[in-house]
Amino acid sequence: MTLTRRQLACWYAGGYRSVTAAQISGVHSQSTKTLTTLIHATTDHEPWLPDHF
Repeated sequence: MTLTRRQLACWYAGGYRSVTAAQISGVHSQSTKTLTTLIHATTDHEPWLPDHF
């Protein structure tokens, strides 16, 4: 799995709601299962305004 600092921040803030959204933003993973697990770790978090900038 490869994440830039911005992608890590977006993930941590709960900005990725699906694997497709993460892939569109450039997140690369050799396994869809790994990416799905990572996404589900933050799906209960709502991004707040500063996280969008």
